[in-house]
Amino acid sequence: MQPLTTKELNYMCDMLSAEDLLIKTCATATMVATQGDVQQFLHHVVGEHQRRYDEILRVLEQHESVAH
Repeated sequence: MQPLTTKELNYMCDMLSAEDLLIKTCATATMVATQGDVQQFLHHVVGEHQRRYDEILRVLEQHESVAH
């Protein structure tokens, strides 16, 4: 496995920031939503974005050992 380039690392950081924003936005919307089915859907969406965030972070952690 080759180390990530600076450009790739910046892209990954941007992806983490975007996923984090989506998690927070959907979590807020979940609290404001009044219909149960909408709340359930938004809760699912939060979980999906959290899964993506965790996966991106895992990939970065794998590459951390290569960079050192």
